[in-house]
Amino acid sequence: MNHFLFVAGALRERTSEESAELQLGHGLWGLCTELIQKNLGTYLDTESRGLVYVLKAGICAEFQLVPPVLEFSALDAFLGDELRTEARFGFVRIDGVRRFTCSSAASQSLLLNVLQIADQAELTRRLRLGMHRLTQIEYETIMQGVTA
Repeated sequence: MNHFLFVAGALRERTSEESAELQLGHGLWGLCTELIQKNLGTYLDTESRGLVYVLKAGICAEFQLVPPVLEFSALDAFLGDELRTEARFGFVRIDGVRRFTCSSAASQSLLLNVLQIADQAELTRRLRLGMHRLTQIEYETIMQGVTA
């Protein structure tokens, strides 16, 4: 079973928080790079869950991922225009969004520990990729940390 940590970064047209809220509010998560599209398409299954890490805010949401990965063209024109940056390589529908409040510092500490990353620079490098695949144990440990 594969789970995913998605990173909502700041965009030219909106902040990372605004981007995350826009996607969560529309019940989808956009795939902003070809690498994310390829990896999600390869590892996504019917039991997959996603976590959202908002830059400078921390882990803020969790949801069920609803396969399959869809092409950008499957969005209606209005939504496609609004999410053209976030979903330029497609998107996946999401369901059952649960919100959390976990500060950036607490989230980073949790991720460093759970993912067994030695330093902040390596965590920053991985977060810049926009998505990180999680094992079941990593996912459960992160969930325990954000809900404690």
